[in-house]
Amino acid sequence: MTEKFESLLKERDITPTKQRLEIADLIFSKNQHFTAAALIEKVRLANLPISQATIYNTLCLFESKGLLKTIDLQNDCKFYDTNLNSHHHIYNTSNNTLTDISDDRIAFSKIPDIPKHLEVEQTEVLIKVRNK
Repeated sequence: MTEKFESLLKERDITPTKQRLEIADLIFSKNQHFTAAALIEKVRLANLPISQATIYNTLCLFESKGLLKTIDLQNDCKFYDTNLNSHHHIYNTSNNTLTDISDDRIAFSKIPDIPKHLEVEQTEVLIKVRNK
């Protein structure tokens, strides 16, 4: 199970400890969005002996090594995204869920002027919705 992620971690210069491999197995088995709290609950339900500190440190490490993208919603809610391809999101404030929108579903006809010493690296749209 965790063996398939060992090479992924080594490619990013991450020492593949048992706990990091168990966390990788939980989060990289499919493209998904999750919060640290949701991952902590998954770890608990899987009866894995991993501390909250280790989970947070591992998420920070995976993010810094480019294995996770973060979507910070500015309201004390930070989602982690395993889909590193360019894409956009819909955030439902009623049920705290994040859904992907493929890059080809949104087009920009105008963006603000960017200072000459900068260039656009990527654009991302976050659409916030709530239940009626």
